[in-house]
Amino acid sequence: MNKQLAIPWQPPPAAQMFMTQLMFDSQIKGMQSESDKWHQEHRSWKRDITAWQKRQRRIEAILYQLERELPDYRDVAAHLSDVIEEHERRLSEHDRLLKEYLGNDETDPAKWTELDLEHENQARMHAAVQEEHEAFRTAYLAAMKKVERLVKRLQSLCATTC
Repeated sequence: MNKQLAIPWQPPPAAQMFMTQLMFDSQIKGMQSESDKWHQEHRSWKRDITAWQKRQRRIEAILYQLERELPDYRDVAAHLSDVIEEHERRLSEHDRLLKEYLGNDETDPAKWTELDLEHENQARMHAAVQEEHEAFRTAYLAAMKKVERLVKRLQSLCATTC
């Protein structure tokens, strides 16, 4: 009795090659699909980065504009504060002279002349300080409107999402 050896079934070589080609084609298509997906993600990432960089530059520009608006007024405000302090000191001196004159029972024409001249001088200085104050106030309020507009733009930029 001849015994036949059990050999597992094997497809003919042409069929095996066809199946291998199908698996290969499927793998290639999968790789191409994944590669395409990666390219899409890279394009999306590049758009994100570009948008973020653009937004960053816009924020920096607004901050630069804000910074430029404020220092000029800081120096002017410090100067005006010094002028007001000096005016206050002179006003106190004027008040002292006025009280001294009123506390004196005799009316000395020389003292009256001194007091009158000091009062006129004080009135001129007060008008000058008032004028300087109003000029600064006008310029400051105009600058603050610019600052407010810039701050609103900055808030708007920071509130938006990419």
